[in-house]
Amino acid sequence: MSFMWCQESLINRITRSVALGAFIFYLVWNAAWIAAKRIPPSILREFAGIPSPTTGGYRSFVALSRGEFVQSFLYNPLMLVYILLFCYSMAALLRQWIRRKRLVLSPIIAWTWCASLLIGWAAKFALGRQYW
Repeated sequence: MSFMWCQESLINRITRSVALGAFIFYLVWNAAWIAAKRIPPSILREFAGIPSPTTGGYRSFVALSRGEFVQSFLYNPLMLVYILLFCYSMAALLRQWIRRKRLVLSPIIAWTWCASLLIGWAAKFALGRQYW
């Protein structure tokens, strides 16, 4: 067993542990707010004072479902993109699950998610604090 392999293995374990811890914190955070019958605020906004790319997503979705397209766009300009990407991602994962393949998004879907989240984040800053 080489030193390099051990180092990569340790890095992978640490990365997975941190990701799992962050995911558990996210679930507990949201469950606590929902249990209090309140919409969970953005963790990034709450602790760092800046919006996350999906801040305003719920408000945007509600406005969109009411036909208030301009208001929906102002709350979160990429809401439709996120909805379409989410549906496409879930369909791709379901297809893999049915075929008993490893559940993983293709690089193009992953990069599309990354690009849309970065663009959405820039858009949140461009629209201003009143829509965070």
